[in-house]
Amino acid sequence: MNVRCTYCRQSFNLSPEFIVELVGKADEARQKNAVLDCINCRKKIKVSVQLMRRYVPRAAPAEAEE
Repeated sequence: MNVRCTYCRQSFNLSPEFIVELVGKADEARQKNAVLDCINCRKKIKVSVQLMRRYVPRAAPAEAEE
């Protein structure tokens, strides 16, 4: 997932593992937004949890047992 800072316009990517971790923490706290630090200017950025759920990797289908 690509995120852009609203202050300095720096763009950076979030790994799927990091997104899963953020969505899990936000669900536990019942939050609608996750807060990240910009890698360039270190200011706080809000990212929608609903948007991040689109980028959560889906579980692989279980193989049929023979």
